[in-house]
Amino acid sequence: MNLIQGNTAMNRTLVTIARPGGDPAIDLAYATVTGRADRWFLFDAAGGAPLRALRAESCLIEPECGDTVLIAAGGPNAISYVLAVLARAQRSGAALVLPGDVALHTDDGALRVEAASVDLKASRSLTMQAPDIALTGVRGEMKFQRVEAAIQQLHAGFGTISTVAQQVTSTVGRLIQRARDSVRFIDDTDETRAGRVRMQVEERMHVSARHATILAEGQVKIDADKIDLG
Repeated sequence: MNLIQGNTAMNRTLVTIARPGGDPAIDLAYATVTGRADRWFLFDAAGGAPLRALRAESCLIEPECGDTVLIAAGGPNAISYVLAVLARAQRSGAALVLPGDVALHTDDGALRVEAASVDLKASRSLTMQAPDIALTGVRGEMKFQRVEAAIQQLHAGFGTISTVAQQVTSTVGRLIQRARDSVRFIDDTDETRAGRVRMQVEERMHVSARHATILAEGQVKIDADKIDLG
């Protein structure tokens, strides 16, 4: 095995250490990444460094152009491997590549996770805190036994809404609804309690009932151009 001993000037003096057995000796060398071709990383040939090498599975940080890396070379016909990234050319970001096509990307304090699926499991609690939170997806599903929400303002746009509930109780300071058509089906009782009720119909109002009763303690007024009774 060849071990690099160097100073701040990146001295490439190699000290050869014999390895027991018949396997060829392994050389360790510093190198600067100059390019990439598919899975192979390319380097300059200074100091006996190999021209190309693969990233070792233990080297989780993805090397980029300009990075200083540690290379293990096993001989003329052996595959060389990048063991570690020693110095980054761009310190603002990096890519942590894991087996299974999973990667963590950092860029100026931001973190991006790339994976086919992400599963978060916590035995006690999971907390998310941020000034802005955005969720985007094609299909969503939420299941809770109990939900408490406190929202100052809510702006929502829906295409179709279908809800099934055993009981709904709401307390609203002011309710304004606007609809093109409104149809309600109530099997039992529909009761409205209000201080005042005003209904304004532009064209025709039709009330049909088996029995109808109008009770007023004060005055009942009916005003029309024509009134038909009976």
